[in-house]
Parts: sequence; structure tokens; C-alpha cells
Amino acid sequence: MVFVFDLDGTLLKKDNTISPNMVALIKRLDKNNHRIVFASGRMLISIRKIVEKYFQKMFPIIAYNGAMVFIPNKGIIFEKTLDFQTSKEIIELLRNKNIHRQAYINDELFSEEDNENIKFYSRHAGVEYKVVEDLIELIKHKNSTKLLAIDSPMKLDKLKEELENLNLNAEIFKSMNIFLDIVPKDVNKAIALKYLLKTLKAEHEKLIVFGDNHNDIPLFKFADFSIAVGNAVTELKKIADFVSKTNDEDGVYYALTEKFPEFLKE
Repeated sequence: MVFVFDLDGTLLKKDNTISPNMVALIKRLDKNNHRIVFASGRMLISIRKIVEKYFQKMFPIIAYNGAMVFIPNKGIIFEKTLDFQTSKEIIELLRNKNIHRQAYINDELFSEEDNENIKFYSRHAGVEYKVVEDLIELIKHKNSTKLLAIDSPMKLDKLKEELENLNLNAEIFKSMNIFLDIVPKDVNKAIALKYLLKTLKAEHEKLIVFGDNHNDIPLFKFADFSIAVGNAVTELKKIADFVSKTNDEDGVYYALTEKFPEFLKE
């Protein structure tokens, strides 16, 4: 059995913590030889810090909404980056609209401004950042794994529509209501998970996934059983096999104990 957990809004509560009950439950699943995977829009370094903090060991990770896959003892086994022209076009558009933009290169975070948005993101993700004069100049030398726009939900909804109409060589996801993720074309959590399962020789194991946002939709369509937390977006709840309590009510823990008690025995 493979259990795939989204982090923000799903496993993590609003205060950015995982409940002791949930930590103990994941440790029990691991002890009972079930596979654990964490799949998030976050940077790899940010996910690794959370996993190490709570579990004192490492698990397979899908980072950047599927643009990077990591396996313990092997390191990064897959990475896809945005091509220069696509990144340039998006950064210029975001500049013209005065929308905060940041780029991720070699699992490092870069911003053109040292503003409240980047400071908030840095605190939220638990990562350092570097301020550069020109992101476009920076990505001439090394392609970006992901671009992120931060603004109001309404402004980002309009931006998402506009970017999609440009038919760019990129995928666009809302990962949180104020975050718009831009990753390479043909990248999502489900495609990355297929690659990971093939590498682990676990393609035929039953797949149970947990999520809350639009970037989890491909994962839900791919899974054998999908669980949306109570705070999930409507589009995800509609396709979920089960809708649980909210992340702040320990929705993942509740769903597992309700639907899969047989896997949780000591």
C-alpha cells in the first residue's frame, strides 16, 4: 500500500505543524511496511526539513508540484526545468502587473524584491532566500525549476486565466489561495508519482492519496482511493472518494482511522 500526503492545507495545520497523533500514525504505517510519500508544491529543502523534524528519517518526496522527485539514499532522480524563453515571458508579465515573483534554481530561492511577500514565504517554508537585481539575467545561466507569483486570490485567478490563454510551455496551479505555481509543461504530482512508483517497482501497489487544492487534482484522478480534507477546494471534493474533516481538525488522521483501521494495527 502506498500513502501519498500533500503538506500545506492537508497534513499541516494552519500553524504549520503536524499533530502528534498523525506523526505516530505515519510511523506506524511505515513500521507495517507501507510506503510513505510526501507530495507538495514546496521546495525539496523545505519538505526535507519538515520530514526530518517530525519523523527523524527520510521518505520519498515529490517537490515543486512534480518537477522534482527525490528518493533517500539515491538523491534527486528526476528534475524538469522551465525553458528560458517561457520563464522570461512570465517574469516580464508579472513585472508589468506589479505581481510579486520568485524563482527556484538548484533548490535555492531568489526574489527581485526584499518585500513582505518573500519574507512571509521564507517564514512559511522555513527557507532562506537571496535578493537579485534581475531574475531574467539569473535564469540565463541556469533554468528555473519553478516560478511562483504571490498576490490576492482574485488577482491570481485572473492571472492564471491570462497565462493559460497564452499557451505557454508550462503548467499553472494554485497551490494556496495566494500562491500561483508555474512549473514545466507536462509536470504534475501524478506524472511524478508514476515515475517514482516505477523506480521503486511499486506500480501495482494500491494507492491512497490526500490533498486539499487544485494541484492535487491529477493525483486524485490517478489514485485508487482519494481523500480530500474538509477545507479542500470544491473541485477536489467533487472527485474525492471521501471528504474528511479539515486540516485543523486532523482530517487526515480521522480519515485513516475511519476508512483504513486494518492498516493501523500495532
